[in-house]
Amino acid sequence: MKRRDFMRQAGGATAALGAGAAAASGTATAQEGGGGGQKPDFGGYTDGAKGGTYEDARGSSEVTVEVGGGGGLAFLPTELWIDTGTTVTFEWVSGGHNVLFEETPSGAGVSGHEPIESEGFSFSVTFDTGGIYKYYCDPHKSLGMLGAIAVGGEVPTVSTGGGGPKELHELGVAIQAHWVGAATILGIVMSVIFTFYLVKYGESAHTGTGR
Repeated sequence: MKRRDFMRQAGGATAALGAGAAAASGTATAQEGGGGGQKPDFGGYTDGAKGGTYEDARGSSEVTVEVGGGGGLAFLPTELWIDTGTTVTFEWVSGGHNVLFEETPSGAGVSGHEPIESEGFSFSVTFDTGGIYKYYCDPHKSLGMLGAIAVGGEVPTVSTGGGGPKELHELGVAIQAHWVGAATILGIVMSVIFTFYLVKYGESAHTGTGR
């Protein structure tokens, strides 16, 4: 291989590696910027609640909340964001629970289900008034069986994003950041080593005539 051929090929490989890294970085930036990063602020009501799951179900007219899921002492999802007018069905997946609303928006007029029920029971609530709803299971409230629902767009929110750079795998990018970096560095190092060798010792008599 002639010196100029090696330089051309090595430069092309390094450029390709750099382009791959830039493309992956661009993908990460695009995904990070489009996430929104907002969820309802439930005022700490569900901090430490069993289950601990959150679902943004806006756009759905009907949503199901499991009563007694997650090992029997959780509402799943624990936190929920829905549109005004959405119907939520509370479905018992284990027995010994009820659903009581502790806090509702003014004039909401919703009520829970006080009797203790067994697995398979369900009841539905249509949320026509926007705001924050907080509820619990009376027998298991002290054990963290709490839930909260945000209705509509006029609710307080908190940011879910830190605002700083994220690892590519956290943003759903298939290739890992350190793999891209390692490959790029390796390509540069190899280019420097072989370039130094060729410049110092010249081309071998067996690498071609140069024509």
